[in-house]
Amino acid sequence: MIFRFLTSLKLTLTLLLGLAFVSIFGTVLKVEANRFEGFYQAGWFRFLLLLLALNIAACTWKTLRRNFGDRQRFLDRLGDCDETADDLSTAEQTLRASKFKVERQGGVLLASRGRVGRWGSTIVHISLLIVMIGGIAGEFGFVGTQFVPEGQGTTTCYDWDLEMDRPIGFELRVDRFRLEYYPIDLKFGVYNPETRELIREYVTTEGETVELPLEGLSAEVVDFEPFDKALTLDLYRNGQKIGSYRSLPGDSKEQQPPSFLDQFFVIKPMGFRDPMIRQFLADVSVLENGEVKIDKQRMMINHPLDYKGVRVFITAHNQDEFGFWSVGFQFTHDPGEWLVWTGSILLVLGLLCAFAIRYRVVGVISKNGQIKIEPLVGMNNPYGEELLARLGEKNATDD
Repeated sequence: MIFRFLTSLKLTLTLLLGLAFVSIFGTVLKVEANRFEGFYQAGWFRFLLLLLALNIAACTWKTLRRNFGDRQRFLDRLGDCDETADDLSTAEQTLRASKFKVERQGGVLLASRGRVGRWGSTIVHISLLIVMIGGIAGEFGFVGTQFVPEGQGTTTCYDWDLEMDRPIGFELRVDRFRLEYYPIDLKFGVYNPETRELIREYVTTEGETVELPLEGLSAEVVDFEPFDKALTLDLYRNGQKIGSYRSLPGDSKEQQPPSFLDQFFVIKPMGFRDPMIRQFLADVSVLENGEVKIDKQRMMINHPLDYKGVRVFITAHNQDEFGFWSVGFQFTHDPGEWLVWTGSILLVLGLLCAFAIRYRVVGVISKNGQIKIEPLVGMNNPYGEELLARLGEKNATDD
């Protein structure tokens, strides 16, 4: 009685519709912190999921018994037959020509095609159970965050569920961090080194080349650093690169590198348009017991680092008044992730098997010298009717 209840289609539909209905309230309720955890992880909601898991497990067991018991059940349906029969050869040839797998036992032919399709629903049930097991396994993982200054490392992250630091299993060190911007529009000026008089003003953007006020000399705008207001140029004479030039604003504390241009003019940035960030770039290393396991791997947004089951994402950045960077990371460890992916792939394969591969079974028996054709599964369609008609014609011709 309990097993029949758990395998009931009515129970499945009731649970699915019930879960869908109550989930509406989890979506439209007043927005509050942790409302999803408070709703979808509540005891009553988990009880509904437990019932659904039991329902799916029972249905899986039922379909497994059905699949493994098909052969005997079909033979029982065909009933008694002659011990031997030589007049089944034509039917056997016709079925094999139609790509049926034929098993002959005395006066019985049992032919099947698309056996994989029979397992489609079972694979779907198993895949859902695997996904649920993966969800349970995920409860033993963690999600944490940590800010790490450039040049330093961390071996812990802050677990917001536990409200305390927890070890991540290795040391993550930030070797270098920088922001990559879309090409920045900027203005710089060329000044007389003695009088500081403006000789020429340029409005340009990163990547462009301008002609400098010295015959045959041009400069390509390579990079502009908004925080330091530092401008980097590549210098060319008659199309050949002859060096680089780094220009700093007048109030910079950094010493501007000397250049052969200093005797002719000085280049200073004058202004720039607010830059738009394109990407966060972090070079990180992974260490265990002081030994470098991963050396200076490039991390970016949507390009996380994976190491020993821990996935590390860049989520934030900060720069203090002195220009030193700190990088915000999110650490996630989900031991059930591979199960969820496996279950999801199996779910797709199971649905394809169930809907794309038609399972067909037909039996042919010889009883008292007479041939009887018995459609068993999947023959109530034009293909099955046409095949049964051909079998009947062949049998009549032989007679």
